[in-house]
Amino acid sequence: MINIAFCDNDQEFMLKIANYTKRFLREQRINARIFTYTDGNQLISSFRKYQPRFDIVFLEINMPSINGKEVAKRLRALDKEFKLVFITACEDETLNTLQYDIKGFIPKALINDKLPIILKRVVTAVYEDNPRIQVFEVDINDNRRAVIRVPINDIIYFECVCRKVYVHTKRESFLLHGYKFSEIVNRYCSLGFVHNHRTCLVNIKYIYAINDLEILLLNETRLPLSRRKKQFILDGIWADVYTSRFEWQDA
Repeated sequence: MINIAFCDNDQEFMLKIANYTKRFLREQRINARIFTYTDGNQLISSFRKYQPRFDIVFLEINMPSINGKEVAKRLRALDKEFKLVFITACEDETLNTLQYDIKGFIPKALINDKLPIILKRVVTAVYEDNPRIQVFEVDINDNRRAVIRVPINDIIYFECVCRKVYVHTKRESFLLHGYKFSEIVNRYCSLGFVHNHRTCLVNIKYIYAINDLEILLLNETRLPLSRRKKQFILDGIWADVYTSRFEWQDA
């Protein structure tokens, strides 16, 4: 399932191309969900919370509350993987959008000719480049639940607190619903995570350093480390790296 967002303050135009996209992808037998936003801030909020995790985003540049380039900048700070396309009447902005790693730029005057071509391109790119997506059911405010899709590379660590399991990601932390920590450990220890403590499971790519009692992460979070697990982590994960590179002492 591919999630696609359209963001344009011209709601009539946006709904027109969103409906066209639905029909086009259905004809191509591609499963997709389409989401529309008339305000870039709303898109950013949904994007940040993985509600949902978008694979493709189509953005207008000239919007009143926050312009499309600023929206793109904030989204790129959260996720480098999604495919970004600008659809705009501002044709002279083409060169000004390259810095956001765009997959396409469609002038509104050429939408009928260009949209099918760009759709094929970005959908193909999603299937080729999509990171491993993890799906979780999470508890949110007011006793509600949601299903989120998170790239595995965005997960920093899992934590068990009072039998509740949390997933801490690059964007936010979420309380998982219906998961046992032992199930998380069994699944993710083979996917690049290390069981550093009975209450924590950490993504190796985010480990900056270790000492006898703690693991220091790249975001400066400190996690407990069981002494008996330290050598296992060093031997099993960094066998080809000098141990001294990861050793550190508190000042």
